[in-house]
Amino acid sequence: MPRLTQLDKQWQELMSLCAKEKEFLLENRHPKLLAVVSDRIDQLAAEMGFSERLIQCREFRAEKSGDHIFRIITD
Repeated sequence: MPRLTQLDKQWQELMSLCAKEKEFLLENRHPKLLAVVSDRIDQLAAEMGFSERLIQCREFRAEKSGDHIFRIITD
């Protein structure tokens, strides 16, 4: 199995957090945990270079090459 890059790890964490956020919103549960997850998404997405508009809309996209993320689409 190919070794994960830092970008791969960040992407996986971001996607996992987004799935949890969506789950908590749809089920209207865990409001305190939802706030923590949402804050972490905002922080991680900013670290990865996403614009404020994309972060607010939760529109995260990236390009893969094989098993690895090689570019974050920030525009």
